[in-house]
Amino acid sequence: MSDKADVKLAEPEKSKAAAPQPKNEVAEAKSAKEVKETKEQRVIPLRIDRAAAAIARKTDLNIRPRQLRRALLKLSFAVCVLLPSLLGGLYFFVIASERYAARASFAVRSMDSVPSGGDFLGAIAGLSSVGTTTTDSYIVLEYLKSRELIDKIQADFDLREAFSKSSIDFLYRLDAGAPIEDVVAYWDWMITASYDNTSAILNFEVEAFSAQDAKAIATLIVAYCQELINQLSEQARKDAVRFAQKEVATAEVRLKVIRDEMRKFRSSSSAVDPTASAAAQVQLVAGIETQLIELRARLGTLLASLDEDSLPVVQLRKQISSLETQLIEKQTEVNGEGEDSTRIGRGLSSLLADYEKLQVDMEFAQKAYATSLSSLERARAEADRQQRFLAVFASPSTPEIAIYPYRVINTFLVFISALILWSIGVLLAYSIRDHMR
Repeated sequence: MSDKADVKLAEPEKSKAAAPQPKNEVAEAKSAKEVKETKEQRVIPLRIDRAAAAIARKTDLNIRPRQLRRALLKLSFAVCVLLPSLLGGLYFFVIASERYAARASFAVRSMDSVPSGGDFLGAIAGLSSVGTTTTDSYIVLEYLKSRELIDKIQADFDLREAFSKSSIDFLYRLDAGAPIEDVVAYWDWMITASYDNTSAILNFEVEAFSAQDAKAIATLIVAYCQELINQLSEQARKDAVRFAQKEVATAEVRLKVIRDEMRKFRSSSSAVDPTASAAAQVQLVAGIETQLIELRARLGTLLASLDEDSLPVVQLRKQISSLETQLIEKQTEVNGEGEDSTRIGRGLSSLLADYEKLQVDMEFAQKAYATSLSSLERARAEADRQQRFLAVFASPSTPEIAIYPYRVINTFLVFISALILWSIGVLLAYSIRDHMR
């Protein structure tokens, strides 16, 4: 490389030497050329050596950080992925306690077995065919994880003692003195419940650290769910009947008031049936009028043959006068104003009008009472027909083996989770390093 540089530097000198020059100038030029060549031979190799050393140092510096990054990457993989996986495997295979699971399946049914027109559409839409029981099923689903259920189970089975034994691993062991809120949160770990809208079936699974405890707890859960459904059904029945009972009570009170007014009316009017009394009075008036007609006819006949002062004519006139007086009294009694102020009506017509008003009110009250009684019976029959019950078709049984925890699967999940998190962290670190250059 230095020889080529010498040749390149000498070429312009040769061109200069081609021109004729004086001897002294030629000698001076030769001596200057030799000095220059000597300097170039000394300087150029020195610069090349320095550049090579700088490149070597830079290469060495580039290699060392790369090796350091690889070492840090391996160390982070071991710490962030392998170590958690090792600890997870140690916990699941050595420390984790075995958990037994007891299952049960049931459905909330109704006594009303008559199919409705919406069942086909409900089946197409994926909804329960007994839509009226869907709300009750969701109530039971929430009840399975409620504090009320825990309190009831605790009264018959010591949950705290069963879940706080010293043989249970530290992660799943319940503190014996934990507050009820912590117990409810812990219970959410130990029970799994689901509801299928299509089949209207509710399934649950409860975990415990012995097979007998799991079966006992699951049996109590089914019993308390049945009690809850019975309470809901009874409450719905009472709500359906309560309105009808209120209507019956109102109609009964009204009927009693009308009957009391009718009793007072009969007592004050001294007439058990004013309608019959009025009919009798009318017949009596009609009879008097008939007799008057007959007597007047006889009087006319007698006057044709006898004098006015004859005894038969005088007697007949007295009879006619007496009947006319009776007729006026009876007509006054029927249509006029009576002198008895204690009676509801002053005349028979007014008395009869008051009685008819009370009679109409009585009939209306009796019909309303009868209708309300009929409505009450229908409401009771409908409430009985729509009564709910819990149909258990898969009762809890004693498990023979512990299915939890899933040791291999859980360890693999720990490894995959740690690997994903580590990969995300490495990508972020490299991305930040590239942006900082």
